Amino acid sequence: MNFLGLKIILIKENYVLVVLQILMNDHKNILAIETSSNICGIAYITKGICVGSIENDLSKKHAEILPEYYLKLQKETDFVLDEIDAVAVSIGPGSFTGLRVGLSFAKGIAFSKGLPIIPISTMMSLAYVLKESLPEMGIIYSHARRVFYQNIKWDHDIPHSNDDISVAEWDDLLEKIDYSKNTFQWNCGSLNNGNSFIDAKLSSSSVGLLASINYEKLKIDRPFELVPNYVSPFVVGKKK
Repeated sequence: MNFLGLKIILIKENYVLVVLQILMNDHKNILAIETSSNICGIAYITKGICVGSIENDLSKKHAEILPEYYLKLQKETDFVLDEIDAVAVSIGPGSFTGLRVGLSFAKGIAFSKGLPIIPISTMMSLAYVLKESLPEMGIIYSHARRVFYQNIKWDHDIPHSNDDISVAEWDDLLEKIDYSKNTFQWNCGSLNNGNSFIDAKLSSSSVGLLASINYEKLKIDRPFELVPNYVSPFVVGKKK
């Protein structure tokens, strides 16, 4: 049997070995899109490696720039659309307009070729960029003094959460945080005075790499009704 690309993670729980994940996705070719905030980015992932990405801070210009980045990335990496297995997209929370642009572009590609879409939580994508620090909570700015937050767990450098994303006032959240644990923040600079939170960074490559890892778990073969996570807490899962 060929075990190339097969990764089996086992843990012992109640004296029973349980197979948690079987990841056979290193051979997948994935286009990944990040437009959840001011960053506009697109990346190409193949064999579990990001071979090219283009991203810049282009607030309110995603709709006009993303198609250009797609063509530029195609030229730089020589990816062939007919060989793409799925389109990954940062699904939120984040900017209302940015999320709509990214998902609409992802759907356009997916529907044209009958491809699945892999929605990746923006919170988990930010966490994955910081996997060397293993943050246990993430905070994303929403508006005014309101933020999104979520507890984060780690399995073999892969972030996940058993909790939904929640919304809180900044001052209320500060009273709940366990400061002995690593916490990251994204775009909370105007609120974050004197707190030692780790600054996170949006990345289309992080979206794509998480999509490669969680391909079978999260891919949606018929993503017609897929919508961004604007505000409401949610857990992205595979659509039945």
